Amino acid sequence: MQFHEIFAGKKILICASASIAIYKILDLISTLKKSQASIKVTLTPDAQKFLTPLCFEALTHTTVLCENSESWDSQCNHIAYAKWADIILIAPASANTIAKIASGIADNVLLATILASPAKKLIAPAMNTQMLDAKQTQDNLAKLQASGYTIIPTRTSLLACDTHGDGALAENFEILSHLARAFCTSSPLGKFWQGKRVIITGGGSKEAIDSVRCISNHSSGLQASALCLGLFFYGAEVHFISSAFPTPLPQGIFCIEAQSAREYHQALQELTKSHQESFLFMAAAIADFKPKNPVPGKIKKQDKEELWIACEKNLDILQNLQSPNLIKIGFKAESDPSSALDSAKKMLIEKQCLCVCLNILSHQNSFGALHNEMTLINSHVTKTIPLNSKFHIADKILEFVAQTLQTHP
Repeated sequence: MQFHEIFAGKKILICASASIAIYKILDLISTLKKSQASIKVTLTPDAQKFLTPLCFEALTHTTVLCENSESWDSQCNHIAYAKWADIILIAPASANTIAKIASGIADNVLLATILASPAKKLIAPAMNTQMLDAKQTQDNLAKLQASGYTIIPTRTSLLACDTHGDGALAENFEILSHLARAFCTSSPLGKFWQGKRVIITGGGSKEAIDSVRCISNHSSGLQASALCLGLFFYGAEVHFISSAFPTPLPQGIFCIEAQSAREYHQALQELTKSHQESFLFMAAAIADFKPKNPVPGKIKKQDKEELWIACEKNLDILQNLQSPNLIKIGFKAESDPSSALDSAKKMLIEKQCLCVCLNILSHQNSFGALHNEMTLINSHVTKTIPLNSKFHIADKILEFVAQTLQTHP
């Protein structure tokens, strides 16, 4: 699922407090508007020293709520804005504003609006490192989190005070991802996936021939990355093992780099050794064979007309992972349509998978493409998802897995 599908028609109230990072919110609003979201803004008095209300009104086409604009003759007041919002985003959130929200203080229009609203609330802090690390600020953030607020993590960067440290406002992609998560966790799929532990593998393994060459494949990691984003939006705890990370991912996704089949296997063993129930989406294209005797250094081409490489069978990772707490979803790529379905059904049984996602390779449906066509298989049903974006395919895979467990637990 992509941002424009999530935000279309949603009502988002942005509450901006005093920070030099406030200028970044203009770009955030522009992105949300392009996704067909409805946006309203309220500003603290000090925030208006950085940017005037007119900047926000030019983008949102609505009146910015502040002390000078609040009116009880119209719908521009803190009660009306509080009722209107589906979600409230407090960004940038200064240490002062965070402290006041945590204490229930409502001494300006922005704070009164937040206090009056039953909507979900997200806070994106922005401040100096010392202010962020201060016990009072950490206590306030912990208090707000315990009260149901989502805290969007800050970044380490060069700050306005000319020091390098934690406290920078999250990038807009990070903020958008958390907004998407806040909306998606309320959906039927969100109610299924929220809180579940999920491991995803992606990309193609690389098996060394010598120190500079390898046997690999064209797997891009795009479909696995789309699954990661979808699961993050639906509230899952996501662990991503991959040789490639082709798209931006939120900080909340735990990423582990692996290159060889051995490294993938080691990472999976580490993640599956606990007794906690986990889903495994084995989307990585692991090489079936690897060079038997990798050569240290570089093989020289001088005096060689041919190069013969003896290979041996690689470990079948999916079959090797056996745990009663591991729910396995296999992925299979085939080039022969006549035997592909039988091969996928065989994989379903032999590797004890809940489902198998079959990718029949073609000119339209190739590694690295932005679109995909997938056939989804469980022990009762076979379902073909027509060619669409990999984000859409990811959503259909997650839906199919959820339905499989709900229908045939």
